[in-house]
Amino acid sequence: MGLATSFSPKDYRVAVRAEATNGSDAGIGSSISYLDVDSVGFPSLSPTQGLDVRTGIGRLFNETDFFQDNKSAVTEFSISGTLHNDTGHKLLLQNIMNSTANPLAIVYSHTPNSGIYGTSTDANTTFTTYITAKDTADGNNIVMEGCLCTNFAITSDMGTEGGMYKFSATIQTGRVVHLNNTTTPATGNYSGAPITMAGLTQAEIKVYNVTPILSSFGVTIDSPAVFTGVDTNGYKAYGRGAETAVTVAATVKLDSVTRDLPQTFNTQASQTAQDTNAFTVNQNTDSDFSIAVPRAVMTSCAYNEGDIMMLDVEMKAAVNGTDNLLTIDVA
Repeated sequence: MGLATSFSPKDYRVAVRAEATNGSDAGIGSSISYLDVDSVGFPSLSPTQGLDVRTGIGRLFNETDFFQDNKSAVTEFSISGTLHNDTGHKLLLQNIMNSTANPLAIVYSHTPNSGIYGTSTDANTTFTTYITAKDTADGNNIVMEGCLCTNFAITSDMGTEGGMYKFSATIQTGRVVHLNNTTTPATGNYSGAPITMAGLTQAEIKVYNVTPILSSFGVTIDSPAVFTGVDTNGYKAYGRGAETAVTVAATVKLDSVTRDLPQTFNTQASQTAQDTNAFTVNQNTDSDFSIAVPRAVMTSCAYNEGDIMMLDVEMKAAVNGTDNLLTIDVA
């Protein structure tokens, strides 16, 4: 009768696994890394369809006019949750930063990852994503091969959940998504304690080279994916867009330390950037996602009229031929 289990969106889990061959399922049955996800934006399905009525056959749509192709469709979904220093969460960062160094870095000579599906991969160039059902007797797993992380953000706010580090990510693939997988996924869980702003080394917090009282921050990496070519499993090749961008947002207390930031923003000189300590948040344990943006320009500095006056500072990271665009210590 079909009166089986009802599913809540919270019944699904998300796991990732690096691929040995670009665009080939890494295997759901073992060694998958679960993410601490509190929200899943399920994949959008957009196969190409032809629904036009042909001339000369009347005014009604005929079934023989129908065309559908799912080989030239990009599948995208988004997730958000609590950040942990473990294999799965680091894999997403390694993918979008194209780095497995210690610390992870988008270097000034950054070359984003690209390749051909079906060939051997460099480390973490593509990965498989699994959205696993609570049970596979009544539901299916969703398997997406050949994934690239196209946007990754780390955020923290002292007024929300004790300043826990949160993450959000957008993931895309140019391969045909599999919606009917019933393999029992490997068991497991994310690992590592939550990371909070309370663990920051206060004297090392820098926002545009001042040491403020920091209320919240966010660092976002954006590196769009591009897909082209075609074979029986979807797009054939993948790459990245013209720019890999890093932006920073920070809310700081307005006081004698930060009072000059609005003037600094309003009088920035063209073709120059803040080239010392543009943004730094170091954890007492350095490898717990200590973040450094050495050089940046300020893109906004707004007065925040809360219970006490704050400043909302926004920046875009920049390079000049020496400094990294961004470093994140996760070793």
